[in-house]
Parts: sequence; structure tokens; C-alpha cells
Amino acid sequence: MSMQKIHILPDYLANQIAAGEVVQRPESVVKELVENAIDAGATSVTVIVRDAGKQLIHVIDNGTGMSQDDLQLALVRHATSKISSEHDLHAIRTLGFRGEAMASIAAVADVEIRTKQRDDDMGWTLQQRPGHAPEMKPAAHDGGTQVLVRNLFYNVPARRKFLKADLTEFRHISETMQKLALSRPDVRVVLYDNQTLVFDAKPSDQRRRVADVLSLDPHRAFVEFDAEDSGIRVQGYAGLPHVARQSRSGQYVFLNTRPIVSRSIAHAVASAYEHLLDTGQHPVFVLFITIDPERVDVNVHPQKHEVKFDDERQIYLLVQQAVSRALTQAQVIPSFLGDVALAHRPLQSLPSSPVGTSMVINRLTGEVLQQGSPRSSAPDHRTGSQPAPQALHEAFDQLFARRQEHETTGILHAGGQYVITTNSEGLVVVDQRAAHERIIYERVLARKGEAVAQSLLFAVVVRLSPSRVTLMREYTEELRDLGFRCDIEHDGRVQVHAVPSDIKPGNEESALEDLLQALEDVHASPTVQRSERVALAFASRHAVRRGEQLTHDEASALIRDLFACAVPHHSPRGEQTYMLIPFDELAQRFR
Repeated sequence: MSMQKIHILPDYLANQIAAGEVVQRPESVVKELVENAIDAGATSVTVIVRDAGKQLIHVIDNGTGMSQDDLQLALVRHATSKISSEHDLHAIRTLGFRGEAMASIAAVADVEIRTKQRDDDMGWTLQQRPGHAPEMKPAAHDGGTQVLVRNLFYNVPARRKFLKADLTEFRHISETMQKLALSRPDVRVVLYDNQTLVFDAKPSDQRRRVADVLSLDPHRAFVEFDAEDSGIRVQGYAGLPHVARQSRSGQYVFLNTRPIVSRSIAHAVASAYEHLLDTGQHPVFVLFITIDPERVDVNVHPQKHEVKFDDERQIYLLVQQAVSRALTQAQVIPSFLGDVALAHRPLQSLPSSPVGTSMVINRLTGEVLQQGSPRSSAPDHRTGSQPAPQALHEAFDQLFARRQEHETTGILHAGGQYVITTNSEGLVVVDQRAAHERIIYERVLARKGEAVAQSLLFAVVVRLSPSRVTLMREYTEELRDLGFRCDIEHDGRVQVHAVPSDIKPGNEESALEDLLQALEDVHASPTVQRSERVALAFASRHAVRRGEQLTHDEASALIRDLFACAVPHHSPRGEQTYMLIPFDELAQRFR
């Protein structure tokens, strides 16, 4: 007689397993509860978290509330008021619909729900602990619903162990709240961290809400676009090139007010910025898509982030054309001269000669060309060649930065990107940006805790987005070691009293914002020290840019400082800083 090995798991254990798909961290709980509040018709949603949501997540809304019968089913898996048939599943108009979120949350935390419908005389309170029967009793409440989630993952210690630091978890919550605030500008969205007000986004028009949440000037930071075709409308705001970021952290896509992630749509927007942004830069944009719910499937991902369109190509083209048209109308004209590779423009015009002759030099071959008027000098009868005018020789020397005889080190500049010199073995070609990153990176780490800070006569006030404020709190000690002295106000303003001595006067605000942006962009492995992340972020933001011409003294100092570094061969990002072309290899090429 064989023993039975297969058995049905008890509900509380099955719920804990299923909760892993829905409740991955405190941010997941906040997202599900706020979406439920919006689906309930709330015009005001307040979220209060303690210990980054591990101890408490308290969501308060002024929605329709629940009856006693509805409340009894609120924590039952697959109990939902949003769909009732297969047809409803193919035409979803609400943010939530599966009926899994509340049951999943109740499986890994203590849950209390307080609710009251507007026309009822009495409200109700429901309390439940994992593995226990719910307790419900009447109570006096205001209209709407309050959900309190306490001690998240206390009964699943392995899940709690793998949560990040409190500031990191809170940053995820803050970013999700920003998305929800962007999706519904008609809803007031408030976030508290313990007793501290993080932000209060009051109802406003869409443009104002986007500007407030992203902390951007609505008149100078982005352009608006709006297009419609075949029942699909794409509308939103595209950032101008000067607000581009090194990551996709500033990209938001909403489908029928639902935050989604779509690589295809992000690529459509990025393609409209072709030749406007440097390699590695990503545009900032907020995009709203309105489409018949029957033409899209939102039930393809446990987190409901990904969706599937019936005609994704049509969406792609509509988005691309709408953004391109908006940028064209805004007269955003790129400057190619500093960024186009040398091979793309081998002929470069030089100053005109005294007789008005237009002179051109081929930068690939060194050949001097003349156009237009007859030659002003007699030919050399011995060689048959035409002697070049003095002005042409001067222009040639200026273009190729010929060293003077009294200089001991030869320095050449190539395309505003490379510095070329020699050593005993051959030509040394230095990538000036990668080299400068390495120099700054090691310099910052070497003076840790001993940074020279320059105090400001008057504090500079910077207004940051909630996620940036959270990031700044997370790296307070490291920023102080770098030389920043700042006070963070409760309303998101930061008073800067001192900055690192490397920062030029007048650049204090942009330097801080650039550094925080770089910290957002640095996806370092967990083994990398936080101080190294800050050093890398600072170096990436303050290294010389592509196309930036260095003086002879600056180029000489760059080469000297690079080879004084502990690791001169690679930038902190792993990029090669220089290459050596041996003289033997050059000799072979000339044979």
C-alpha cells in the first residue's frame, strides 16, 4: 500500500507563496492600495509610511467606501468588484481587477481596514493576521477607506531579510507615488515619511502636475505634443535635450492612466531625438496613451506593468511622429560640429587668405586645397608645385597645433576627444574624457573626509523632486565627505551652504542636481562601496565633455595626472583611457 504524497496546501500557506508575485517589497503594497483607492473614486489619497513601510503603511482615501458585505470579502483571494465575466477581462478600465492584492498583502502582514460608505450611519473595521480568521466589528469612521498594513513580512523572515536599506526602500515608494501622481492630476496625492511631509501634489492641470512632480520649468524644460489616429491618442511632454539623463529614470508612460513599461514606446520617443543627444543620454518624457481597452491586453504580467497592443507598430509610428513634430516646431536644432567623427567631415574650412582666397585642408591627408581666385604666387619651377601663402601656413599650424621648438613635450589635439603625445616606444593616444574620469575618481577617494569645501556667502536654494530628496538623505554622509554642506527642508527645498572646491562659482545648483542625477544612473553592484559610487558619479559629471577643447597646459596636466594614477589604464567605468601605437607599427604602415 503506497502512501499519498500529493496534498493540497492550506490557504494561508498558498497565499504566502502567491503573494511573492504581487508583494515584492513595501512599494508593491503602496502601489496596490493607492490604485484601489483611485478605482474607488477617491479625489484625495494620503499615504503614511514608517520604517520605509516595514513597520506601517497607512493609506487614507475619500472614495466610496465599502458595505459590510463587501468588507467581508475584501481579503478573500479572487474577490473583486471590477470584473464579473470574460468580456470584462478583455475590456479592463480599472487599475486593479484580479482580486489578488489584498489577499496577498494579508498573507504576509497584519491588515486592518476601516471603511464607511457616505450614506451609511455606521462604518466597519476588519482586522486579520496571517493564518487567523478575520475579525469584523462596527465602528465610527469618516467616509471613505483606510487600510493599515503593519509588520510587513514578519512571518516570512527570508523575504524581509532581502529588503534593501530603509532609504532605498523609501525611494522606491516615493518614485511609485510620483508615477501615480502623474497619472491622475485631478487627484490630490500626499506622502508622509513618519511625521515628515514628503510631498503634497494638489489637484491641477496636467502640465502643472508634470512640472511639479519632475521639478522642471514647464516653459523651458519640455515641449507638449498631441496626436490622434484611428481612435488612438498620444499626448504628453517631451524634455528638451538639455534635461536629458544618463538613464531612463525620467521616462513615464501611461496607458489609460495606468503606469506601464514599454521598450517599444520608449524606443519610438528616443528615435525622435536622433542626432540631438550624445551616446548614453536618454530623453525625459511623460507620455499618455488613450485607447479602447478592448484593443490592449493588460493581463500579461503579475505587476501589470507590461501590456500587449493589438497593433504595436501603429502606436510606435504615432508616438514617433508626434514627438518629432513637437521638437521640430520647437526649433530644436542640433550642433553637429563638435560631435561628428573626423571621417564624416574630412574637409575643414580655414580662414581666408589676405587676397580673399578660400582655403580648405583635408584633415585625413594633410593636403592643402585652394578654391576660387587664381594663385597669387608663382609656381616653383623645380618641383612644379605652388607655394602656399603665409596665411595658409599659419592656419595649418593652428589647425594641427604644431608644438614650438622650445616645448619639451609634443601635444596634439584630435577632434576634441583625444590628446596625442609620444613616449620612447611610440604614439600615445589618450581619450581625454575617460582619462579625466579616472583622475577625478581617484582624487575624490584619496581625500575622503578631508575634502576642501568652499563656503557660500549666501546659501543657494535648490528645489528637488521627492525621489531626489530621498536619494540625498540616503547619501548624506558621502556628500558631506565630498564637500557639500546642505540643509534639507520639509517641503523638498535644499539650502546649499558649501560645495566642493572643484565647483566653479555659479554652478552650485547644477552641480548638486547633476551629482544626484548621476547617483540615480549608477547601477553599481552591491559589493561596490557607497563612497565609490559617489566618486564615480562626481567624476562622470565633472569630467571634460566630448568636443571640449583643452589648452596645451590642460592637455599636458591631463597626461601627467593620468600616469600618476594608481590605475591609469582604465576609467572607473572600465573604459580604456589610452592606447599605445608603437613606432615599429607606424613604420610598417608607411612601407
